[in-house]
Amino acid sequence: MTGAGAATVAFGKEQTFTGDLVASDSDGTPEYWKFGRDASINNLELERALSNLTEGDQAEYVESVAGNLEGAFEVEAVISSDVHGDVEELVFNDAGSGFTPGRAASGRVYVGLDYLDGTAERELVGCVPMGYSVSYEQGEPVSYTLTMAYADENLGTTITPSSINPVSDGTSAMFHGVTLDIDGTSVAKLQSAELSISNISRFQWGADHVAVDAVLARPETELNVDAIITGPSRTELAYGSAGATTTAARMNSVAGSLDVAVGGTSVSTYSLSKLKPNTNSWNDVITDGDTDVTDSTTFNVTGQTAVA
Repeated sequence: MTGAGAATVAFGKEQTFTGDLVASDSDGTPEYWKFGRDASINNLELERALSNLTEGDQAEYVESVAGNLEGAFEVEAVISSDVHGDVEELVFNDAGSGFTPGRAASGRVYVGLDYLDGTAERELVGCVPMGYSVSYEQGEPVSYTLTMAYADENLGTTITPSSINPVSDGTSAMFHGVTLDIDGTSVAKLQSAELSISNISRFQWGADHVAVDAVLARPETELNVDAIITGPSRTELAYGSAGATTTAARMNSVAGSLDVAVGGTSVSTYSLSKLKPNTNSWNDVITDGDTDVTDSTTFNVTGQTAVA
């Protein structure tokens, strides 16, 4: 049994896949970062891919043998101007600014737990991004979710990160610091939005039970937007182009951007070069007077996604 404040969660950035961590310029020791305020671990699972073996004269399986080792880790936290640029370096393999063909970005995650009779720490090695999303809800802090696979892990009885880059007061992103632009116009009366990226990276395997490398897969990006209707602009885009009144066989793409700022200073701007609505719906069209009609649109995002 454990109580509040018993867990430590931090990450470091690997110089090479499963290799040494990025070190501080001042003293050469590895650097560690918090994920952000209100951090929660949604998944931490080690899978050994056991296979059952048989004997011809036995009714049941006689042995289990281990296959490829692969772990899964997912964290959700509030975006902070103190550490989120470093989080993005775990996601985007072009030094946090976008994606480029080649090796995936990788890091190590340290999950420590003080329980009643001691301390245990799981060091997750070769953590690579599988999915990443930024979520806005009107009136709430701006959060992100990072899903990772990891190649190996170690178990210790002490907490490894001795000094962790922290999150300071006043650096967490709130809803009023978000600006979403579509086709050159800011979305008014924005209720919710989520920018999500899946299929970011994958492992490469050899004659070992752990992965030997990790490369970029084929990142797939989607933008979900829900806003109180102030006009039919997103429905027109779903028809095929701005100003359209009938549907077209071919659709035009438009540019967009999602900016998250703290105190008027941008933390991250995601530039989305090509947006096309995949679905568009009007919600609560007949209301009881206590709700508003909203427009929900899911955009496919293609082209280069740049992060600044």
